[in-house]
Amino acid sequence: MINIHTKVNFDLELDHAVSLEFSDDDGVILSSYISLFHDDDYQEIETPLSRLIEECLELNKFDADYQTLYCISHELNRFAEKLRDTAQQMEDSVLVEDLFDKTTH
Repeated sequence: MINIHTKVNFDLELDHAVSLEFSDDDGVILSSYISLFHDDDYQEIETPLSRLIEECLELNKFDADYQTLYCISHELNRFAEKLRDTAQQMEDSVLVEDLFDKTTH
């Protein structure tokens, strides 16, 4: 066996898009879409948020990095409130439209 390593660099331009979705089976899903630049054929990668959280916990427990866990939990709480507030505003506007029998077409 030859143990000579050669470094090879590839200069690739990639498109990367990410979205949050919800599945009844898995809960919140982080969906990543990756393709070569200007290519319509993309690769989709789905990662359940629960898996990300569990891996984050394992890594930070191993490193004894409780400060990072506090920071992440703070950000998740902050964004949870933002999502909840927006959903409430949307629901309230639909209820007002229903109350006054207004339809938007």
